Amino acid sequence: MKTISKYGLALLFPLILSTTFVAAEPVQPTEQVAMQAQLGSLVWADLYTGDVNASLDFYTKTFAWTVKKFGKNSAKYHILYDGEQPIAGVLGRSAERNKTDNALWIGSIATNDVQANVDRASQNKATILMQAHDFALYGKRAVIADPQGGVIALLDLNENNKVHQKISNKWDWAQLFSVDIQKAATFYQSSFNYSIEKVAPQQSSLYLIQQDEIQASIVKLPAAFEQRDRWVNFVEVENLAKTLATAVKNGAEIIHQPEGDALAIIADPNGAFLGLTEQESE
Repeated sequence: MKTISKYGLALLFPLILSTTFVAAEPVQPTEQVAMQAQLGSLVWADLYTGDVNASLDFYTKTFAWTVKKFGKNSAKYHILYDGEQPIAGVLGRSAERNKTDNALWIGSIATNDVQANVDRASQNKATILMQAHDFALYGKRAVIADPQGGVIALLDLNENNKVHQKISNKWDWAQLFSVDIQKAATFYQSSFNYSIEKVAPQQSSLYLIQQDEIQASIVKLPAAFEQRDRWVNFVEVENLAKTLATAVKNGAEIIHQPEGDALAIIADPNGAFLGLTEQESE
């Protein structure tokens, strides 16, 4: 996880939108400690799209990801792989049901008790879009819309299911663009036990903190966009300039790219917003 990008994103984007038993080594964290450290952070994302084939075509060509299909007919679920590591899921959604053909990335935040978080979110006026259910590949999952419309998933990575250890760690950051920062902060603090900290004394932007780590941020949604909260999830790439050029060639639009900074937001050809950060050199 890139510390610089975590601090930089909230500062740079206030006005834009649209993780076999081996003998223990004291210096190495245990699996349980490592999972505990993930709580509140972005660990997975799913792309809901009205055109699965077009979305798969874009992401495989742009990011050199590969794809595997699970399930049959309407239950098809595609997993995108970054090398040998699963990085995201892709599934179709009904255009009629959702009133749009546009795609949407929904990020999953790590939690150790999905149902308790869902219950608190519901008490705080969230809409439960998908009740807690077994996400057979990795653990238990639920999807909610916060009171201002921001859609987010909760994922409890089953520590007894070692498959989840292979998940890519390239999901780098999550940022909520909100119509009311304080209301959003109150919801996420009371529902998911985040603590809140200002990005800077004179700014309204806020950090969401868990496990003494800055995990996400909330910034003001510009008036020029539809006034509904929206999460944007950021994934690391090796070469931002090259990735952006390929993305544009494959039909994406660059929504924002601050000069001199290794990050950007794009809209894919189906309208899904995705943030990109450049992977730091070792």
